Amino acid sequence: MNNINKKIFGIWLYFITDFIMFLCFFISFLVSKNSFYLVNKFFNNRTIVLETIILLICSFLTIKYIKKNKKKYLILIILNSIFFLILEYKDFIHLNKLNLCFNYNNFFSNYYSIICFHALHVILSIFFCINIFFLNSLKLNFKIINIMYSLFWHFIHIIWLCLIFIIYLKKY
Repeated sequence: MNNINKKIFGIWLYFITDFIMFLCFFISFLVSKNSFYLVNKFFNNRTIVLETIILLICSFLTIKYIKKNKKKYLILIILNSIFFLILEYKDFIHLNKLNLCFNYNNFFSNYYSIICFHALHVILSIFFCINIFFLNSLKLNFKIINIMYSLFWHFIHIIWLCLIFIIYLKKY
């Protein structure tokens, strides 16, 4: 197997294992006994929509970067990712002010686990983006790495959409 095929195989293997991890989180969330019926009162739907739009923009910018190879797209991805993480952090602060911490009940334990695991992926994507930014400044051609980075962003966004449907839109 040549080097490019190993990279492609590696990224798909990573996606499969990560998908299994998220699937375990989702199953744990869905199977847990949720007696928390006021969940929609605590989450701000406008923030959730804004976070979704931010992730869509990041996915779109990765495609633009692959096509045009301009550093401004990488900078915009990093800024949007940081903005997404700030919104997530504000949600955590809001829940903590309501004394709804991860140890409040099973619902919030699973909620914090899933959201933090997703946020970890966004943080990883920021580091990957910075890495691509500096590697491309060396004038090296990393087309396959750029494509894998775009796939990673699409994966993050697909997981976010699953989060929305499972956590925020589920009727309790």
